[in-house]
Amino acid sequence: MSLVGASGAGKSTLLALIAGLSRPDRGTVRVDGIDLAELSERRRARVRATRIGIALQSDNLVPCLTALENVEVAIGFAGRRTRREARLRAALLLDRLGVGSRGRQRPRHLSGGEAQRVALAVALANEPALLLADEVVAALDQETAGTVMDQVTSDRCAVLFVTHDITLADRAERRLRIREHRLVSR
Repeated sequence: MSLVGASGAGKSTLLALIAGLSRPDRGTVRVDGIDLAELSERRRARVRATRIGIALQSDNLVPCLTALENVEVAIGFAGRRTRREARLRAALLLDRLGVGSRGRQRPRHLSGGEAQRVALAVALANEPALLLADEVVAALDQETAGTVMDQVTSDRCAVLFVTHDITLADRAERRLRIREHRLVSR
């Protein structure tokens, strides 16, 4: 599903609420039947580590770690894989997203588009049930963005991505729009 709307309409805020990064002032946010507002910060973090992948508009990579290490750390949070398995999974994800050769680079040595793809690998690290992606292919050319979105949507998870690119938004099975602080279908 894609989400479009004018700047300042609340798209990023909505993703932060769904991810449990923010608590709603009113109403409820349920992910996989779980009311996130009822959970402690620690339990919300656990849900994010195991069920929700988040790739934000601004890169959220740890600057002192390499691209490969950033993905490995995310895998470690879920505690499901050995260190060797984590390294293999991280390398596989970086390869799938076209940045495998950049695995030993720190974020400051990556282009904006490379950093976005590493951030996506981090978000996909634990095979989330839900991927929330906020303008994560904005720094990529159209062809690379399409290839990356094909990779992202080929995983077996629900995807909600924010974009200003209508062509990209139309690739989703369903397109939502935020207009006048209301979520409307197409």
